[in-house]
Amino acid sequence: MIEHRSNDGGAAPPQFHTPGPAAPGVWQATVGCPPGGGVLVHWQDVLPFGIDESSQFRSSRPPSLRSSQYAKDYNEVKRVGGLNSTARPQERADVAVFYNAALAPAVWNSVARQLAAARGTPLSSNARAFALLNMAISDALVAVMEAKYRYGFWRPETAIPAGDTDGNPKTSADPTFAPFIPTPCFPSYGSAHAAASYAARTVLEQTFGRGPALITLSIPAMPGVVLDYQKLSEITDDIDDARVYGGIHFRFDQRAGAEQGIEIGRFIVKRNLQRRVPRSHSFGCKARKGFGWFGGCQPRW
Repeated sequence: MIEHRSNDGGAAPPQFHTPGPAAPGVWQATVGCPPGGGVLVHWQDVLPFGIDESSQFRSSRPPSLRSSQYAKDYNEVKRVGGLNSTARPQERADVAVFYNAALAPAVWNSVARQLAAARGTPLSSNARAFALLNMAISDALVAVMEAKYRYGFWRPETAIPAGDTDGNPKTSADPTFAPFIPTPCFPSYGSAHAAASYAARTVLEQTFGRGPALITLSIPAMPGVVLDYQKLSEITDDIDDARVYGGIHFRFDQRAGAEQGIEIGRFIVKRNLQRRVPRSHSFGCKARKGFGWFGGCQPRW
């Protein structure tokens, strides 16, 4: 596996996306971006583990700037996501900071360990679940970066100060807007946290079941904050809120990432690491592109 992944594109030389002229809806470099522009451009070309290619589950286009949906989500992040917002409760602020520090692989591997311990599942089942989980997280991040640079949609940090240029009468500008947490240096649509987390949640629900799950999450960076959950959906709800209350994503970014992640998670479980059957019983099993040898070949009875 290590040899196979040695040239998967993940260690490619850094590439940067230079934004074009400023225009409504178009991504522009935000505070903290390097001089070269947008980062992780190459990640869309990393070899997937389980899906066929990065564009396989590409999100549909973001909403029109003149739509009521855009205005609704714009005004939400403007109200609760600003650095000096008075509409953001402290517990939502804690969630925003927590999930800015705790990235998807750390969060969902911790969740999986707790589920495995609670369910008492055997080692072989756990090995499969952890493999599928991390395949799905990795592939979701590859896919979401492809969508981000495909659409090149602006961040709230750019959109809200320029709200009087988007052609929507329901979006007033706030030239003083700054996000509560730092904006990542790549386009907004869709959310990478959402794509990876919903892919992870989908895998865990299909491998460990959808029953109650008593999960506790904490990180050394926030020793006074402990998040307790009873359902996996509560974790993804918090992650969605974290990016909106943090001021770095619109709610429709979260929905797009969620839909993409769910599709990828389902595909990963359905098409990878299936139980092997004797060759004489495979009845024309056809290897899938990429990782057919890794379990993608399905028996046809």
